[in-house]
Amino acid sequence: MRSESSPDGQQRSFIEEARRRQIIASAVEVISEVGYGSASLARIAKHAGISKGVISYHFDGKDDLMTQLVIQLYISGAEHIGPKVAAAIGPRNMLLAYIESNLAFIAANKNYVAALMDVVMNLRDAQGRPKFASADGEREIIVPLIDIMEEGQRAGDFTAFDPLVMAKSIRDAIDGAAGRAIREPDFDVDGYSAHMCRLFDVATRKVGEHD
Repeated sequence: MRSESSPDGQQRSFIEEARRRQIIASAVEVISEVGYGSASLARIAKHAGISKGVISYHFDGKDDLMTQLVIQLYISGAEHIGPKVAAAIGPRNMLLAYIESNLAFIAANKNYVAALMDVVMNLRDAQGRPKFASADGEREIIVPLIDIMEEGQRAGDFTAFDPLVMAKSIRDAIDGAAGRAIREPDFDVDGYSAHMCRLFDVATRKVGEHD
């Protein structure tokens, strides 16, 4: 995106950012309708009511647009989940807030999550490797969850377990719920969230510990 230093330039930058978000939103809708492979820039431009050249002005091709789509959704998710986890008191409540807020975000953004999953599974880098669906990418996502686990163990709130394995188990359960929410229109995300909270609350407690 072009940047300007004058007051008028700042206004143009704001408008350009709004246009970028509009294009990303149209990309999400097109991917949800026809899938990643058929989501051409021409189709996205038609959905947005703009020319293909406008997309090319803001993004360096389809790969750049898809990369920014993923980044934007990760940012939106972090903006929703982060404050709720930070507001929770103690590692156990932080863990439950993490689960609840992740699933609430999925329930409220099904089309975006569906597009994200499609892009993550298909987008490749210059060497043909998955750009986001990699061990390094997963590690970055679960580090905050690992931190909660380790803090809980240091504080004596959690029993002994491998924080990395537990974090992966939780992420797999959340990602599995995302897939079900996309495939099953009547999937009860709230009920699943309550079940997950009970399940991992028990899984992290010391033997014989009760509320």
